[in-house]
Amino acid sequence: MDRKILQDIKKNQIHPVYFLYGEEEFLLEETLDWIRQQLCERSTGDREWNEIVFDLDETPIQSVLQELETPSFFGDRRWIIAKNAQFFGNHKSKVEHDIDLFLEYVKDPYPDNILILTMAGSTLDKRKKVVKQIEKVAKILKFDFLEGQELQRFVAKRFQLLQVQAGMEVINRLIELVGNHLRLLAQECQKVALFAGKQGVITLEQIDQQVVRTLEQDVFRLTDQMGKQNKENAIQIYRDLVFQKEDPIKILALITRQFRIMLQVKLLAQTGKNEKEIASLLKLHPYPVKLALQRGNSYSEEQLQTLLEQAIEADQAIKSNRIIDKEFAVERILILL
Repeated sequence: MDRKILQDIKKNQIHPVYFLYGEEEFLLEETLDWIRQQLCERSTGDREWNEIVFDLDETPIQSVLQELETPSFFGDRRWIIAKNAQFFGNHKSKVEHDIDLFLEYVKDPYPDNILILTMAGSTLDKRKKVVKQIEKVAKILKFDFLEGQELQRFVAKRFQLLQVQAGMEVINRLIELVGNHLRLLAQECQKVALFAGKQGVITLEQIDQQVVRTLEQDVFRLTDQMGKQNKENAIQIYRDLVFQKEDPIKILALITRQFRIMLQVKLLAQTGKNEKEIASLLKLHPYPVKLALQRGNSYSEEQLQTLLEQAIEADQAIKSNRIIDKEFAVERILILL
């Protein structure tokens, strides 16, 4: 993300066209809210008079352009937000957009009105004429998934804003449990910060006690223990899940999915593909791919193939009633490690 664009907005150096897009929807939404607040603070009128929001899944771009060419009754700056501008990507729009009319407008935009376009969760189709034109005329903010140090800084900044202290070990533990889903990370930061209180210190024990793991995260732990040949730990995690009333068939489906992803990731990595390329090919979030690469190192290709076949066989046996005890059918895979 180009922070200079945000710095210019803060200095009241406003551009007539902005385009916010990318896969990290949470950051995009937060940045859009920040821009709206900055514009509102620099406006003399109320937001309800100066701001209009359109959903381009429901409204054609022609209606947005008509609003952009209408001056403010109070002579103030207006900003028009057009969300879901999917015509910049590969998704087909639900309504008919006059792209030629849009291209004409952005060549010479109305100076007193600001157009803010957004496209969350998608990538640009750089072959399109409309994309080439928007790259020439707009201030563009791209939001990628955060990883590594960027993700650590996001959590550290969140705790700082909440006025609590957290060491790097605590931050890494939270990321390990939650992953790089920023919306969920922000919620968990707020929850543990409320418990710690202002100026409080967050500990590993608090993270482990208060951050709720999802079933998928527990299955990650289970397959991790399987890879390390810790049969007893793997069985204990499985029995704990069953005790918590988790459906063995659902657990088995997630185990099967994990082995399939690990095998696919391992095979693609052997061809020289990096994490981002693998995530794109498999249509997965980058974080599970990163974990699959790390945990897949504990298995050989042959082991993953065998475990995947055993999981699929157990699933078919349960569904065809060849095995009645579904709890044991899953545990049997762990016993045979």
